[in-house]
Amino acid sequence: MTGFLLIHGSWHGAWCWEDVAPILRARGHDVVTPDLPSHGNDQTPAWRTTLEGYARAIHDAARSMKAPPIVVGHSMGGFAMTEAAHRYPGAFAGLIYVCAFVPEPGETLLGIALADRQSTLPSAMARGLVVTRFRKDRARDCFYATSPEGRAASAAERLRPEPMRPALRGISRPRGPLPPRAYIECLADKAITIGHQRMMHGRAGITQVSRMDTDHSPFFAAPATLADQICTHAAAFAKAETPTPPPRRGSA
Repeated sequence: MTGFLLIHGSWHGAWCWEDVAPILRARGHDVVTPDLPSHGNDQTPAWRTTLEGYARAIHDAARSMKAPPIVVGHSMGGFAMTEAAHRYPGAFAGLIYVCAFVPEPGETLLGIALADRQSTLPSAMARGLVVTRFRKDRARDCFYATSPEGRAASAAERLRPEPMRPALRGISRPRGPLPPRAYIECLADKAITIGHQRMMHGRAGITQVSRMDTDHSPFFAAPATLADQICTHAAAFAKAETPTPPPRRGSA
């Protein structure tokens, strides 16, 4: 059994994993899907929400599990889990980025997002001093282009305003070694385009990479395939950590 901690992205909540989590649980895995502060059902006011708060929430969720989990971060969730891994070395067994931001120390979420010149995300956002709102009429094209129509419509109605403060805070420097990392590319992603995904995981030195031919929301577009890839990366982490037994005496 593997422990998976699934972290949602901007405007979303834990609800975005509602198709993937049952698949992983049916395979015998321990799965936790928290709402980050001011997301989903969490009632933290946006003006009190911080990047440190995201990291603390991820760490607290990990501590509730039987063993250090593998954290799976989607989109902004990759940014948040990176901060958590930098602040709490040894707390996580691995990091899997799902069409997610992979920041370097000092980078802000807003800065790394706006650097993607091909993204349709900036034109769909209405930025304010406290929150950024997402234009729901743009959600289908930006987030859910290859997802089932019914799923896309219901998801668009559940989007919440995104707190601005965490997006303006730079990622801290790691306080210890990072756990193994993997990346799942989404080839038809219009929010974080494939070129930007590859730039980020390439400069981070992540070599364990797989891909899906979906939009920015593979948890709706192809949940079973996403679960398969998450499990495949987790198995690769475990295999890499398993020491090779010494050769038997007298063997060639």
